Amino acid sequence: MAGTKTLHRLEKKFSFLQQKQEQTMAKIRQEMKRTKKEIEAQRLDFIAQTIKKTGFPVDKTVLLIGAVLDAKDKIEGTESTSAINRYIELYNDFATKHGIQEFEETEEENTEVIDEQNTEVNSYGGE
Repeated sequence: MAGTKTLHRLEKKFSFLQQKQEQTMAKIRQEMKRTKKEIEAQRLDFIAQTIKKTGFPVDKTVLLIGAVLDAKDKIEGTESTSAINRYIELYNDFATKHGIQEFEETEEENTEVIDEQNTEVNSYGGE
């Protein structure tokens, strides 16, 4: 039969582990939030650089937004399939001519990032 000292010690240990888990999860949430912001910044930078490569006058914000709104109406309208296919065709031709790659990384780079993240998560837990 377990004594009260043993029970108290186990309860303290459980409480400590719970706190440690909450701290670890808070760090992970912060890292996820930061990474999400970085992804968004990279995406916006890619879009801006690609628009510049088209030769579109980037200082003509009104025209740019108007063109995007027009495209949005077309892809949401009755002719959406043909509009989407046309835009994809235009983009693919442009990307080929300008050597543009999407956000895809090589499998090796992805593996390295995942390994690095696993190491960080394990270090939060004290392993």
